[in-house]
Amino acid sequence: MSASAADPADARIVRNPAPVYPGISDSVRVRAGELVFVSGVVGLEDDGSAPASFERAVELAYAGLRRALAAAGAAPEDIVRVGVYIAGLDQEKLVSWRAVRDRIMGGDDLPASTLLGVQSLVGGAAIEIDAVAAP
Repeated sequence: MSASAADPADARIVRNPAPVYPGISDSVRVRAGELVFVSGVVGLEDDGSAPASFERAVELAYAGLRRALAAAGAAPEDIVRVGVYIAGLDQEKLVSWRAVRDRIMGGDDLPASTLLGVQSLVGGAAIEIDAVAAP
């Protein structure tokens, strides 16, 4: 990728504030042509701790996704692909995730998506999101 230092639209943007956990890059966005890639958005509190409830973790992850998109000049409706990773996915978490996702992101015109249940995520997070947006 050839990003010009003179062109701030092509620069990497790191979300601030970001949850604190050592050795992990958080929500690095790279504009590539007309696409914005967002990765590593986790549902952790700003101090890096896991919230008490899964619903709160989902809310934090989607709030972080919205901030990451905004920092790159994009919005949730610009998302064309999203990946969601849930630690210990079960029916209860699936129902909770869908309810929060639909409330925050709207449920009518969703992007192409993948939902994966995983054993664990970094920092004890219960959910992680990555996305591609075309603003």
